[in-house]
Amino acid sequence: MRNILAAVGAATVAFLAVGWYLGWYQVSSTTSPQGPQSVQVDINPTKITDDVKKGVENGEKIVDSLREQPGTDGKASPANGSVKPGPGSPESAGSSNGWLPIGGSTRPDAKSPSNNRGPGN
Repeated sequence: MRNILAAVGAATVAFLAVGWYLGWYQVSSTTSPQGPQSVQVDINPTKITDDVKKGVENGEKIVDSLREQPGTDGKASPANGSVKPGPGSPESAGSSNGWLPIGGSTRPDAKSPSNNRGPGN
C-alpha cells in the first residue's frame, strides 16, 4: 500500500513539475489591503491539448522508426553471416553436442524418451 501511495505521489509531483515547466498553468498570489492572501491558478487547456498531441505524434514517430530498423527482431545477427543450428533444428539432430528436441527424438539411435534431456537436467 505504501508503494502505491508513493507512486501516486511521485506521479503527481512529476505532473505538476512538467505542467509548470511547459506553461500549462500559472499560480499567482495577491494580498488584499485587509491582510488575507489569495492564491489564483490559471489553467491553459488549449496548451495542454496541443502539447499532448505533439507528444503522441513524436511517440508514434519514434515507434515507427524503431519498427523500420533492420535487425531489431530480438535476435543478434552473427558478424560473419554464418548461423549455428540451434537445439532441436534438423541440422543439430545428429551432432555430438547432446541437444535433442523436447517433444521426442529425431535421432534413430535414441533409446527412450528420457534421453531427450541434456546433461545435468
